[in-house]
Amino acid sequence: MTYIARKSVHLIIAFFILIAISALPSLVVQTDFSLTNYWNGIQQQMDQLQKLEDITYYNITAQRYLPLLPALGPLVKESVIIFTTALAVSTSLGLMYAYFYYRSGRRIRTVLHQTSQTLEMVPDLFWLIFSQFLAITIHKSTGFDRIEVAGGFAEYIRFLPIVTLTLTTLFFFIKWLTIHIHEQEAIPYLELAQAKGIRPSGLFWKHLLPNIIYRFYLFFRSNIITILSTLLIVEYLFNVQGLFRFAVYNPQMEILLVILFVIYIPIFLLDLLIEWIIPNAWKGGI
Repeated sequence: MTYIARKSVHLIIAFFILIAISALPSLVVQTDFSLTNYWNGIQQQMDQLQKLEDITYYNITAQRYLPLLPALGPLVKESVIIFTTALAVSTSLGLMYAYFYYRSGRRIRTVLHQTSQTLEMVPDLFWLIFSQFLAITIHKSTGFDRIEVAGGFAEYIRFLPIVTLTLTTLFFFIKWLTIHIHEQEAIPYLELAQAKGIRPSGLFWKHLLPNIIYRFYLFFRSNIITILSTLLIVEYLFNVQGLFRFAVYNPQMEILLVILFVIYIPIFLLDLLIEWIIPNAWKGGI
């Protein structure tokens, strides 16, 4: 019950924070800050929650205003496909890297560590430009034109956005995994398990990984805003027909309010499910 009560409080607090964030455009009136106008904006947003079906947006293709909620479905689908695919690939590659790093000697570890540090410092924008440049180069050299470098108003682009988001997230994960593998190796229980004759692969997958998997999830959860901000850049520059690009082109307060709730509520529910699924033994008292 304590866990449910704590999460319920978090949801209520987040509810008001999202409303306050969505009303931020009303804080500035003609380059001046107006707290009165901001408070009125917050009240307007709370009233808008009671009539979400009345919110509209201007559709450039149709040249008229259309209801917002039905239009968000395909946009959410595209963003979810790109985000979940990139996350699944980067997590899988990160765990494979962690296993290879764990099994490697000192010299290889040094090379891997220095390489990952260098790549992790590369700006996200570089990978976006590099992936587009590589696709164009392949097309000029081989004539292969199946890789789209940008989407359109009625076209979907997924491959390069997924690759770009995967790369930026992967190097982010690798840095964390490298640090925590070093920490776990210093714990005596691994030496004891090794002395009992447990093979290195068993040590990693059955002992070391369960001890860091929950911490890895907490690291991801605390940095999800960073990953989502990268997704926003990817969608905007690749012209992806996704939720974040739609928010950039439709910055009205009521639309921002709906989009923030559409993003937050599934993440909150997924967090509840993961916290329930992960065994307490893996949490280690966290």
